[in-house]
Amino acid sequence: MTSQFLYIGPYSPGETCRMRGERLKELLPDWDFQVVDTRISQHESSHWSVSLGWRYHIGPFISKLNRFVLNSLTQSKYEIIWVDKGIMLTPRTIEELRKRAKVLVHFTPDPAFLYHRSRFFFKSMALYDFLITTKSYEIEQYHSAVSARTRVLYATQGYEEAIHHPYENASEKQSMVFIGHHETEREKILQYLLDHQVPVKLAGINWEDFCRRNERGTLTFLGERVVADAYGQAISGARYSWGALSRWVPEKHTTRTFEIPACGTALITEHNEEIDQFFREDEAIFYRTPEEMLEKIRYYDTHLDELAELTVRGQQRVINDGRSYRAILQRLLSEIMTKLPQ
Repeated sequence: MTSQFLYIGPYSPGETCRMRGERLKELLPDWDFQVVDTRISQHESSHWSVSLGWRYHIGPFISKLNRFVLNSLTQSKYEIIWVDKGIMLTPRTIEELRKRAKVLVHFTPDPAFLYHRSRFFFKSMALYDFLITTKSYEIEQYHSAVSARTRVLYATQGYEEAIHHPYENASEKQSMVFIGHHETEREKILQYLLDHQVPVKLAGINWEDFCRRNERGTLTFLGERVVADAYGQAISGARYSWGALSRWVPEKHTTRTFEIPACGTALITEHNEEIDQFFREDEAIFYRTPEEMLEKIRYYDTHLDELAELTVRGQQRVINDGRSYRAILQRLLSEIMTKLPQ
């Protein structure tokens, strides 16, 4: 009889959840792989109810989302149910998934304790067999919240091979690109670069005021949402891309940390204990201050051969270290399969 895999999460194009789901499907070619796209209920709900649901986890959208998930269950039993970013699924919904799953998995690339906190998730954590996080700084909190029956797994962020790779425009590389939401510290560094005539391409939300102030300078705004191939092309077409870490949480690395080198572009990143393990000094461009970042950009702008060599080494490092979603998920599946009855 065919094994059943149910994948629950936001499955819109460009979502990292979809990238993970598509790779899991490839890794399980003989399984019946079903998807419950939680974005569908969002598209069919009013803006105010979605906003209320995301912000406070209350209101009609939450009820609609959970009904949608429960009504989408077509099997009485699944070998594996994988919940991706399940912070708005109620304990009642997770209890029903628990009854139907031989193995129940939760994965999130987001901080669950310091940000994106959810009373639903906290109340249902112990129902899962596996809790997978990409946040090393939250592992102790996960362990404190559940018994030894629930296994806590750590995985780094990753890149999607079908999107994050060099594109044809790579031969015309120029400028520096950053794709990400606005934060005050990010604005300060980008403003410093622009004030020193470094061409910057920028994409992301809440940059309107910043763009207005710099409309006569060397800034190019690519739009609020640059996803899928357009995202890969934007990074691949730049000499450098900034792997900025958020200051909202104690972030140690991000998807950009691996997506940028995978696109065949030089990663500009700050030092910390995690990133220092991922790359050597000749595989990424490290900085400690904006002044050092500018100094290194100017150096490599006049030493393009060295830049090309560093970029190739950085790309090879993420490939060799298995930072693709395919490789990461293969390792996770190996752990998860040990829980299935033989």
